[in-house]
Amino acid sequence: MKEKDLIEELTRANRELLSLYDVNRLLQTPLTTEEKLYIILTSLTASDGFGYSRAYLFMINPNTNTLGGWLGVGPLSGDEAREIWESVASLVDEDGEGVRPGGRPISEILERAPFDIKVRDFIVPITRGLGHPVQTVISRRPKLVRDVSSGKDPLHPDFISMLSCQQVAFIPLLSKNSVIGVMAVESPGGERSIDENSLRTLTVFGNLAAIALENSKLYRALEEKVNSLEMVNRELQEAHAKILHLDRLSSLGAIAAGLAHEIKNPLNSLIINLDLLRSEAPDDCGEVVNLIDIIETESVRLNETVTEFLSFAKAQKLSLDTSHPHHVLDQVLKLVEYQGEHIGIKITRDYDEAVMDLVLDEKRMKQAFLNVVINAMQAMPSGGTLSVKTGLKKHEANPECGHIVIEFKDTGQGITADCMKRIFDPFYTTKEEGTGMGLPIVDSIMRSHGGKVQIESTAGKGTKVTLSLPANGGAANG
Repeated sequence: MKEKDLIEELTRANRELLSLYDVNRLLQTPLTTEEKLYIILTSLTASDGFGYSRAYLFMINPNTNTLGGWLGVGPLSGDEAREIWESVASLVDEDGEGVRPGGRPISEILERAPFDIKVRDFIVPITRGLGHPVQTVISRRPKLVRDVSSGKDPLHPDFISMLSCQQVAFIPLLSKNSVIGVMAVESPGGERSIDENSLRTLTVFGNLAAIALENSKLYRALEEKVNSLEMVNRELQEAHAKILHLDRLSSLGAIAAGLAHEIKNPLNSLIINLDLLRSEAPDDCGEVVNLIDIIETESVRLNETVTEFLSFAKAQKLSLDTSHPHHVLDQVLKLVEYQGEHIGIKITRDYDEAVMDLVLDEKRMKQAFLNVVINAMQAMPSGGTLSVKTGLKKHEANPECGHIVIEFKDTGQGITADCMKRIFDPFYTTKEEGTGMGLPIVDSIMRSHGGKVQIESTAGKGTKVTLSLPANGGAANG
C-alpha cells in the first residue's frame, strides 16, 4: 500500500473511532430515543463522518409480526452535521438542554431526509423469501450486498425502489439474543465501497442503536412501574384515610345514636306540652305566648337536627326500585326553582340522553340531590347560576361498565382550603343555621348505592359537586 493511501486509511479509521466515541457519549445524555437514533444515522451519512449515502432504520412490530420503516436519513452537508454535533457536544460537556450556545434546539435541527416519509411507508410481513431487509431479521446476521443489479442476493422490491446505490449493507439490531430491527446503509459511491472492515464497524453502530432502543424500552417500563406504584400508594393513602374516617363515624354513631333516642323522646313530649300550655294561656299573657313560641320553634329545630343525625348514624335499609336520575333531579329542582328565582339564582339543565334508568332508593337519592342543591343556593345569597349536568362515562378497560355522573356547579362563595379538609365531618359547618350534616348524609347515601362524591372548589370562585353512580346498579345493601 502506498504511503499516501496508508495515511488516508489511518485518517479515516481515526475519524471513525472518534465518531464511535462521540456516539457512545451521546447515549449517556437525556436526549430522546428518536434524537439519539437520528444522530447515530447522521454520523454514518455526514460528509465529515463515514460518508455513507443513506441510512435506514427498520423496526419489528411483534404484535403484527411485520417489519416497518422507522427512520431514514440522507446525506448531510458538513455545516448541517457540524451544527448537530456541536449541539451534542454542548449537551455532553456542559450538561445543557440539548441546545448549543446561540444555536437551535436539537429537535429543530433534525430535519427529515427527503425520502424519510417513503421509508416510514415501508411495512412488510416477516416471511421467508421476501429478501432483505426481511431476510436479515430471519438470518440474524449482517449482510453485505455488493451488487444490487446482479440479483444474486434477493432484496424486497419495495426496498429496491428506495435505493440510490448498487451496494448496501444490512445490520440486525440484537437485544437479548432477539432481533428488534434492522439498520441498512448505502455505499458512499465513487471509489469508496463497503468492505468487511466497514461491515464490522457498522455492526458496532447497530449495537449502539439497539442499546438506545433497549434503554428506551427499559425506561418506559420503569416509568410505567413508578407511575403504577405511585397510583397504588395514593389509593392506599386514600383508603387508609377513609377507613379512619369511617371508624370515627362508626364510633360516633354507636355512642350518639342511643343518646339521640333519649333526647328525641322528651323533645316530642316537650313540643306536645308546649302546645297544650299555649292553648291554656290567658288572652292577656301575650309575652308568655311569645316565649312559648320561641321555645317550641327551637325545640322543633332541635328535634329535626336529632332526626337528621339518626338518619345518618343508623344504617338505613334501602328501598330499591328502577328510576331515572333525570326524573329524580327534576323533582328536586322543581321544589327549589321558585325560591331560586326569588333570590336571583338561575338553574340550568344539561342532561345527557345516554343516561339510563338505575336501580336506586328514589327517596334517599332525592334527599342527596336536595342537600347538594340547598348548599349551592346558600352559597349564592346574592344570586348566581346553578348548572346541573349529567353524563355517562364508560370504563376504558370494559366498555360494558361505566358510571352515571351528576354534576352540580355553582358560582357562589366557594370553599376555603382549610374547610375542604373537613367538609365530610359530621356537625362541621360554617353556617349560623347549619347542622353540618348535609354533605356527610350525601356521602353516606352515595356510598350505600356504590357511588361516591367528589368536590372541587376555590374560595370566591364557586364549587363543583360531582356525584357518581355505577351505571349497572351497585347499591350496597339492595
